[in-house]
Amino acid sequence: MAEAVTYADLKFVKAPLKTSVSNPLGQDSESYEDGELTYENIQVPSAPGGPSAPVASSGLASSGLGDKTDMQTSQQLQQMTRVLEATNSSLRQQLRLKITQLGQKEEDLQGSRRELAQSQEALQEEQRAHQNTEGQLQTCQLEGEKTRETLRREKEQRRNLDERLRSMQDTLKGYSKCSSPDTCCPLGWVLYKKSCLYVSSTKKSWEDSEKHCSSLSAGLFTFGETHQYYEELHSILREELLNDVAYWTGIQKNYSSYYSRHQSSRCLQIQVSWTLSAGWSECGSLHPCICQRDVSTFPDGATLP
Repeated sequence: MAEAVTYADLKFVKAPLKTSVSNPLGQDSESYEDGELTYENIQVPSAPGGPSAPVASSGLASSGLGDKTDMQTSQQLQQMTRVLEATNSSLRQQLRLKITQLGQKEEDLQGSRRELAQSQEALQEEQRAHQNTEGQLQTCQLEGEKTRETLRREKEQRRNLDERLRSMQDTLKGYSKCSSPDTCCPLGWVLYKKSCLYVSSTKKSWEDSEKHCSSLSAGLFTFGETHQYYEELHSILREELLNDVAYWTGIQKNYSSYYSRHQSSRCLQIQVSWTLSAGWSECGSLHPCICQRDVSTFPDGATLP
């Protein structure tokens, strides 16, 4: 008796996601992955004592397992999506923070560059000022050298002048007479109280005699009118005056008005005889004269002409 065979024609649609079901038939992977999935009847041996019955692979069990796997995969994908979204949000926040920090750093960098440029400009200005100062310093040093050289020459001239002055003072000591350090008269002059008198033997008019005394840094001699005064003066000038000679003299201030009114063409003179006496003479007549000047201090600084 022939054995009964049962066929099951099952058809499954390819699921969206692949499962980890192995290819039991060793078919090509592409034909396994594409198209519809078909299953064949599998001949199973019959149980002892009875006819063998073909058993079909449980399609329902496979379908349930695939749905469960798909759900787990979907949940995993959703969870991964949430994780990725959270990660992306965190990364975006970090990126925005980094961009903000980068912008701030860029602004700081620009500020630092501006400060650097300002510092460089200030440094260049300081360098220019330093160069100008160095130039001025060099100029001052040159001027200082010139000044020191001029000072050295002036000191040398001062020493030479001091030597010449000492030499002149030594020479003038032989041409002066001093009764004390502060009362000296040039040689040829006669000390009279606080004045030096000089008797000129050259005959001139009164006006020319006055000019001659001026050339000697002196003036015409003026005198008093007392008898004692004449005697004293005659005693001092005894060796200088010649007898019977008249000498031009000046006129005192208290006689100037009288002289201008009554003696406008006549000038004052001293007549020498056994004594001295004052008189008047024509101003144009020629007579010697007596000059008068102040005493000199020698050698404490004042030089004698």
